[in-house]
Amino acid sequence: MNLDEIRTKLKTYKKENIEFGKSLDILLSRIKESKANVEEEILNCNNLYFVEKQVRDREVRYSLFFIYNSKKGREYIITFRLDKIRIITIFPLGRKTLRKYRKKGLNIKNIK
Repeated sequence: MNLDEIRTKLKTYKKENIEFGKSLDILLSRIKESKANVEEEILNCNNLYFVEKQVRDREVRYSLFFIYNSKKGREYIITFRLDKIRIITIFPLGRKTLRKYRKKGLNIKNIK
């Protein structure tokens, strides 16, 4: 799936259709954000910059890269269930990690 397909698919879900794979306290403390903000960010896709499809043990996962500026971002690993979005994990992305992605070919220079 490309970026536009993921955006249209995510917009069909509501906040009640989001579930978390790990302990909510662990995930939210890692990124220092509230549950409502995470749900809103995923459904709105405002800062969604790149999507990577992963296939593991007959399960299709998507890495969603939300990049805010050249020094901050987040990576959400999600999967689609029958009627729910399952957030498997969340990683904060810092300056060094974004620099590594830039070297791999992800064009992050234009983001302010």
